[in-house]
Amino acid sequence: MEQVLEKMRDIICEGGNIVVLAGMNITYDMGLNGVNAEHLAYDVEQKYGYPNDEIVSSSFYTRRAPLFYKYYKEVILNIDDPQPSPIHYGIYKLQQCSKLSAVVTRSVYSIYDKVGCSNVIKLHGSVDENVCPRCKRLYDSHYIKHAKGIPVCEKCGIPLRPGFTLVGEMLDNGKISKASTIVENADILLVLGAGINSTLCRYMVKYYQGDKLLLLNDIEKVGDDRADYRAYGNLRDMFAQVMDF
Repeated sequence: MEQVLEKMRDIICEGGNIVVLAGMNITYDMGLNGVNAEHLAYDVEQKYGYPNDEIVSSSFYTRRAPLFYKYYKEVILNIDDPQPSPIHYGIYKLQQCSKLSAVVTRSVYSIYDKVGCSNVIKLHGSVDENVCPRCKRLYDSHYIKHAKGIPVCEKCGIPLRPGFTLVGEMLDNGKISKASTIVENADILLVLGAGINSTLCRYMVKYYQGDKLLLLNDIEKVGDDRADYRAYGNLRDMFAQVMDF
């Protein structure tokens, strides 16, 4: 594995036009649950009485907004003020070195923006872009977390629309088109914290035309052999070694 990590480091050190596909394991590593909270499926159903995929569906939000927002506050926003991890700072280092073209992610948290990454495509939206359906004013995650009951617009007094895509809704075609074009033009595609067949990667990887598909994840997944170089273990430690240039 050490030789593979050294090879990845050399590729990143010598190359540019890097696109990062940032997987959910980066989010879980921080202690955040994400929207679907797959790893909490049993606990969620026991506490809320419904499967997590049903709770974050558009129909559930429409019919049971109080319970939806309880889940939103307690599960999705389980950390009040999440701080970036060394992985986020490492990704920002790529931008500082003029190597990073973009970050593409399913994560709905604004951590990459917080460290200063300037081209982050959040395919599923953001917990910091909740919107009033009437006046279109945006409200951040702090407002949602600390609102009593259903969060409402301070001006219009009507319930806010969650800033992320709900199950049963279509993703933003503009974001998908932008991300696929960026991946297609990348010299280096760096997959962090996800498998090649994950929800994030299985659609995006097919657009990559190069021969420098690098993958770092905790454990091997089916389909990962499509990567040109791959390594498994502690994500923070491996990425730190790859970024040691």
